[in-house]
Amino acid sequence: MERYTYNKELIEKLNIKYFIEKYNLNNEKHNLAIFYALSSVYEHHCRVEQKIPTKNLLFGDYYSFVYYSLLKYDLDKLILLTDVMKTGYLGLTKLTMDINSFNRTIISQWFDFYNLTFDEKDSQALISL
Repeated sequence: MERYTYNKELIEKLNIKYFIEKYNLNNEKHNLAIFYALSSVYEHHCRVEQKIPTKNLLFGDYYSFVYYSLLKYDLDKLILLTDVMKTGYLGLTKLTMDINSFNRTIISQWFDFYNLTFDEKDSQALISL
């Protein structure tokens, strides 16, 4: 079976490497779960706005299932990230949240995984889509 990876261009564009290096975020499963969550949102939201084929919606779903499986043995973190994703998707649907706010919320949850705080200074280092 062919295996796909998260959207590396998106992770680079968001300046995620900066945070990994600055805060020594070295738990690969936590990092990958966040990368897949961000990729899922991007494929579901941004690609649809660009009128990209249905295939990208399927990639969005695929990325969601990958982050679930990465955190399946860490249910507390899976529950937290899933709650962030549910709230964010509803916010996008109701137009009460934009994609950049959603990304900041996901990244803030990532920092929580490491018992860190994603502050305003960090938010400014994050590149908007």
